Amino acid sequence: MKILVVMGGVSSESEISIKTGKEISNTLSKKYQVIEYILKDLKEFYRFILDNSFDFVFLALHGKYGEDGVIQAFLDSLNIKYSFSNFYCSFVGFNKMLSNLIVKNFIYQNDIKNLFIPKSIYLNINYIKQKGYDLLNYVLYSLKKEFIVDYAIVKPNSSGSSVGISKVNVSNLEELNHAINLALSEDPNFICIQEYIEGIELSVGVLQDKNNIIPLEVCQLGIDNTDIFDYQKKYIVNTRHIIPPDLDEYLLDYIKFISKELFLLFNAKDVARFDYRLTSDNRLYFLEVNTIPGFTQVSIVPDQAKYSGFDFENLLDIIINNNIPNELKIY
Repeated sequence: MKILVVMGGVSSESEISIKTGKEISNTLSKKYQVIEYILKDLKEFYRFILDNSFDFVFLALHGKYGEDGVIQAFLDSLNIKYSFSNFYCSFVGFNKMLSNLIVKNFIYQNDIKNLFIPKSIYLNINYIKQKGYDLLNYVLYSLKKEFIVDYAIVKPNSSGSSVGISKVNVSNLEELNHAINLALSEDPNFICIQEYIEGIELSVGVLQDKNNIIPLEVCQLGIDNTDIFDYQKKYIVNTRHIIPPDLDEYLLDYIKFISKELFLLFNAKDVARFDYRLTSDNRLYFLEVNTIPGFTQVSIVPDQAKYSGFDFENLLDIIINNNIPNELKIY
């Protein structure tokens, strides 16, 4: 079977994507014919796909043109099988406003007692500019109108791997302005500002194995309760994974149950990861869904999978088996 592993991309996460892609490629090469493709230009990638033939495309992309559904839609149009979620789930998951609205509606419709969304505002930058408003003053006005907090999280509305995210003291205007500009460097059209939730950061991968949806063990990220799990802590300082965290068993089961429900809600495929904050009084706050989670052997989901009994090679095989029936495989 001929597998194309696509990595790189045009986002600020291309370096991490290549690292992920190389690990996937090296593991799959033990069993399949693997071709590596480092994506630099979207049109060139389209031509490459049209000029060649592959049985399966393993996406190791992050950020723009990776998690936003653009490549997924192209592959769907050609009926080419690929790893992870489809266009719709990818597009919605990449957009903080849309994913939060979907989860908020899920909470309301199902009367979920312990799942919350941080208070949030979403700012359309083009609208603000067309109105002639000063951006920083508009942000301050919006915060005072919607919610009063000492600390807030400023993030791009569409991005991956916690790039462009900042925790800020909203009374420090220089700090706030810097955070806004950092978020805009990733998404120049929309930014999301949320109340900061103090607590521990949790992450739950959910694995699809054919018709079985399996929430993996809960992972607590080894950061201070007043800190955030940003890009640096994900990839630069090797933040410790605590699997499982020291929480009551019923609470761990509940978090895994919610994660499975969200996997079904978003119509995710193969693997997705859900990130939360848990407060000292056990209030669970949804932060985001990752439709193409990090996939090196030391990333969160493979680490959780290993604890749950799935080694890295097994994990990759499950994803391929979800998409390619055994009778169509030629090794």
